[in-house]
Amino acid sequence: MNSFNKQVDINQRPRQVAGFPHLFCKRAGFTLIEVMIALFIIAVALGGAIKAMGNAANTSAALADKTFAQWVGLNQFAKLKLSGEWPRPGEQKGEDEMAHREWRWVRKITTTEDKNVNRVEIFVSDKAAQNGEGYAAKIVGFLAKPPGVR
Repeated sequence: MNSFNKQVDINQRPRQVAGFPHLFCKRAGFTLIEVMIALFIIAVALGGAIKAMGNAANTSAALADKTFAQWVGLNQFAKLKLSGEWPRPGEQKGEDEMAHREWRWVRKITTTEDKNVNRVEIFVSDKAAQNGEGYAAKIVGFLAKPPGVR
């Protein structure tokens, strides 16, 4: 008698898998509820991963903006230092280009207790920013009076 002609008793209970009394050897595949739970878990995990990647991209762009704004401010401070002039206290505004973008800066010079040192604050913001609030970077430094200037 070959294996194809083997008779099966439908009243006979299938063998159980060792250690798992609820699993039977004759059972194949997954139930619909098991598949749906697995898909739900995968969907939740992928949703969290996509959100994390989006946040990382936004953070990276914001850090790039801050870096460029700091460079603009530091360039303005370096220009002031290298000019050899002793600027008067007050506020001056201007624009610069960095990384193919336009930046606005505001330079505030105030006196200190030492008459030979001025405090310099430079605030930099993106010219294209619509809200006009705040600044992307703030540079603070002190400028000594150049030799020979009265």
